[in-house]
This record gives sequence, C-alpha cells and structure tokens, in this order.
Amino acid sequence: MSTSQLAITNVVNVSVANPPAGLSNYKLNNLALFTKEAPVNLITGHAVYLNPQAVGVDWGIGSETYSQAVAIFSQSPNILDADGALIVFPMAGADTLSSTLAAAMPQIFFGGVIYGGYAPNDAELQQAGIDFQASKTLLFASSYLTASIAGLFTTIKAANQTYTRCLLHTASAVYARFFAAAYAGRAMSTDFDGSNTASTMHLKDLVSVNPDTGINQTILTQCGTAGVDVYTYIGPLPKVFTSGGNTYFDQVYGTLWLIFAMQVAGFNALAQSPTKVPQTEQGMAGLRNAYIAICQQAVTCGFSAPGAWNSPQTFGNAQDLLKNVLQRGFYAYSQPVNQQPQTSRVARQAPLVQIALKLAGAIHSTNVIVYVNP
Repeated sequence: MSTSQLAITNVVNVSVANPPAGLSNYKLNNLALFTKEAPVNLITGHAVYLNPQAVGVDWGIGSETYSQAVAIFSQSPNILDADGALIVFPMAGADTLSSTLAAAMPQIFFGGVIYGGYAPNDAELQQAGIDFQASKTLLFASSYLTASIAGLFTTIKAANQTYTRCLLHTASAVYARFFAAAYAGRAMSTDFDGSNTASTMHLKDLVSVNPDTGINQTILTQCGTAGVDVYTYIGPLPKVFTSGGNTYFDQVYGTLWLIFAMQVAGFNALAQSPTKVPQTEQGMAGLRNAYIAICQQAVTCGFSAPGAWNSPQTFGNAQDLLKNVLQRGFYAYSQPVNQQPQTSRVARQAPLVQIALKLAGAIHSTNVIVYVNP
C-alpha cells in the first residue's frame, strides 16, 4: 500500500482576498486658521493642533493665533467632539485668503477657515467669497463695523455666497476675529455619525466671549436682513442670535456634510466591490442603497426628518415620493436601466440617481396667545 499523500488542493483550494480599499469620511470639522503672524518656533508648512497649549508653544501666548485657539477649544462642545483639529497655515505678506486656500487644499482637508494677524479688506473678502463657494469651504468672515452690514455682508448675501458666514462684533477688529474663532469652534462641533447630534447656533452660549453691547434693535434687524450673526444680550443672557438672511448656518453646514458623505458613499460602493457593479437593476439597487444609507443617517443625526414635500417638483413615482418623504424623510429614485441612453451605457455611466430629502429645520422663535376668562 502506497504511503504517499496527494495535496488536498486537488480537491479544495483556498485563497483569501483582502477587501478593496475605500475612502474614509472627509474631516469636515477640521478648522483652518490662516494667519500672517510669525511663529516663535519654526513652522514648515501647516501645523495641526488638538489643544491651545501646543499653539502657544509654536506661536507664543501673546499671539492672536493663540487667543483664537483658546477661543476654539474653550467651547463646549467644540471641533474635538466631532473628531476635528485646528490647522494653522502661515501666510506670507502678499498672500490672500484665496491664494492661501488654493495652496492649502492639496495638503490636508478642512471644512472651514478663520483668519488672524491681519484684517482682509472688502475686496479680498469678496473674492474669497467666490473662491470658497466654488471649493465648498466655509469662511467665517468678521467685521467690527456696522457699515459692513449694508456693505460687505449685503454684497455677500446678494451673490448667494452661503459658504461665507458673516459675523459682527463691534468691540474691535481683533475682537471680532476672536468672536469668529469661538463661533466656528462651537458651530463645527456636530458629529454627523451620531444620533440627534445636529444643532443650530441660534441662542447658543459662547465661552470666554463678551457679549456685544453695541447691538441695538435697529442693528439686529439690519443683521437679520443681511444674514449676519451676532453675540449679544437677549434679555439678561448673552446668546448667539442667528439670521437666515444668507441661509441658516446649520443648513449650510449640514448640506456640506451631505455632499461629502454622498461622494464617499458612491465612490466606496464602486471601489469596494471585489468584482464589478453590473449595469443592471440589481447593480443600481446596490448603488442606490449606498446613498440611502446616508439619507438614513441624515435622519438619525437630526439634519433631516419626515415631513410633507412642499415642492411642486417631483420625479420617479410622485405618490411614492410624497409617501416616502412623509414617512421616512427621503425618497431615492434612479432611472430604469433599460431607459438609459446607449451612449451612457457604452461609457459605463450609472443612470441618474435622484433624491428628495426633507430638512428637519429648527425652531428659533415662538408666539403664544393665551385666552383668559374671569
């Protein structure tokens, strides 16, 4: 009898395939500070910080860079609660917000920008509004001049530059930038992966920020029209007072998260398939489900919510759209594969996916009527 043994691979052959790599979510809550101050320690390129003490070591505790870092990290919650970091980019004398943005974006991702060490003029801020809008980056633009309400800030609103957030504090130019840093630190604190985490800046407290006593009712009304947020006394309490004149911050911020989350979901649905996503209804169902998962998370975190679809525009099955938005908060539809143009099919393009999403909004004020009977 032979004692030789034949390899089991004649019957069973096993290979283990590692899952294909996909993209991680964008670090939307990374906040960049563009500064024309000189560091006390050598900084090559940008520096990333998770606390103000490290900023003080590199920039000196007497610097505006340090004071803005203190304002950011003092808020509760702040960018750290949403896995963000402060990234400081040194600027040269001739640099502008737009040129620094163009140089910084390829280096590291960030969702918002504040500035310090100098005061950009209106022309620079207006150009920045154009460039930041195109790059889908938030810019927290501040002023201490009430003339900016009807001037710079109204110009920004008229241009529909919603990614530029207009902030006023009449104490001084430096303090207005300090207010912007605190505002940004508190505003960019939402963890969109959580449950009921979506927030609004209206009536929020800011730590270490003095309320602006230069705000009266006339100025507040003007701010409301121009889309300018302030920090002042509401009754006896210091609170942020927000305006929807240039769209509310939470709507802009949440929409920005939605855009980036959809991009990552769509990319990963294609890139992480071990074979291919077929150009069939089954393949489209998998791709559509990746987008639906983001819509469901939008509901979970509180950015979206079930409600009535009030737009006259519908797509897909109109009745399904109305029912799904009312019951779930969203509706997803893709063009049937057999209706796809042949040129698109040859180019291996997916049929168009359309999504209706109902925003949760927020309650910022209330009226009460009390009927009494003696």
